[in-house]
Amino acid sequence: MVIRRIAAVLLVSAMLLCCLPCAFADATASGGRLPDGAHDAVFADVAPGTYYAEAVPWAVERGITDGVTENKFRPNRICSRADVLALLWQYDRCPHYGRTPGFTDLSADDSRYSALCWAADAGIADDSEDERFRPDDCCTRAEAVLFLWRYAGSPSATGAMRFRDVPADSAYRMAVLWALKRGVTRGTSKETFSPDVPCTRAQLVTMLYRLNRMLPEKRLIVIDPGHQRHANYDKEPNGPGSSELKAKTASGTYGEISKLNEYELNLTVSLQLREALERRGYWVIMTRESHDVDLSNIERAEIANRAGADIAIRIHANGSSNTSVYGAETVTMTRNNPYHPELYSRCRALSQAIIDHICLQTGAKNKGVWETDTMTGVNWSEVPVTIVEMGYMSNPDEDRNLGTPSYQAKIVQGICDGVNEYFANQ
Repeated sequence: MVIRRIAAVLLVSAMLLCCLPCAFADATASGGRLPDGAHDAVFADVAPGTYYAEAVPWAVERGITDGVTENKFRPNRICSRADVLALLWQYDRCPHYGRTPGFTDLSADDSRYSALCWAADAGIADDSEDERFRPDDCCTRAEAVLFLWRYAGSPSATGAMRFRDVPADSAYRMAVLWALKRGVTRGTSKETFSPDVPCTRAQLVTMLYRLNRMLPEKRLIVIDPGHQRHANYDKEPNGPGSSELKAKTASGTYGEISKLNEYELNLTVSLQLREALERRGYWVIMTRESHDVDLSNIERAEIANRAGADIAIRIHANGSSNTSVYGAETVTMTRNNPYHPELYSRCRALSQAIIDHICLQTGAKNKGVWETDTMTGVNWSEVPVTIVEMGYMSNPDEDRNLGTPSYQAKIVQGICDGVNEYFANQ
């Protein structure tokens, strides 16, 4: 990319735009997606009527960024190149994938490193001939728009370019034309875009705010890796208002061949599933990312409920005293579920699509969809939900398969294909 850079290298302060811990990476603790109005910040330097007056509170409410101090946003502070990518990463709910970026000038200890890995993997970070990204160089307005354009999928744009300071042969012309036509930018005047001027916090947040208005909302999926290291046999209601009490979290099964506890297998597959779904364009929240948690089945369901998830997928494996039993199945509610019968048709469709695709990918015996109202995590769910029983760890052959990365990858692909089919038919 040939863009004339500002010669001085900025000394980036610790409180720049996007050096925040990911607000969505800790969703298991907060209960999921941050709701609108989750922050009630009022910044003395964000005056009503300014072009960024709506964008700043939106960005704060979404958990994308925050003030530089408790009551100062510093709208005119200049953004670095890495900070722009970190903001985009925050906006995209902090995806958990990304190859090593290949740049030599950003340490893995840098708080923005995960964002740069993701941006490089997604084709948003620009290529560099000398393997340097120059993360702390100020980001020009042209570079900022180029990053946003690539995030949007590098769409084409037609029509006249009204900015006389955007050369016809510039690497960023199409990005600026697209941003102009879609209302992402209005320029610095009627005829100028000022491509080489450093991009400020206010400008960047405003452009992202406008971009958000035109992009379709992504689907949000909650993945619940079943069980945990230590079972909790305290009791909780089987459903809202139910007098039937069940253990909060059972111990799960174990594979004699794989030497895996079910809770270990469930999390291993779930982490792979998260990355695969994120790569397919979904937002994902995990109910747990470690084994040392204490989450009841009600609490797991409520994470998806509070987040307003589009669907919830609970990952499990089966066990039986009969070691000859094998096959994969999904589990959901009955048509006459006493708690949320209005969800039945969607739960059934989700469950059917997922089990069919898992078995198509793995060749496992398709045991279909088991409908039951005995599952606490299903009964308390206010969103379409399915339990995926990946196979029987009590069956030596199936357990051996479940313990292999290649078979796990087929399960993950099957779930993802099933999710795609479900949403395509909604």
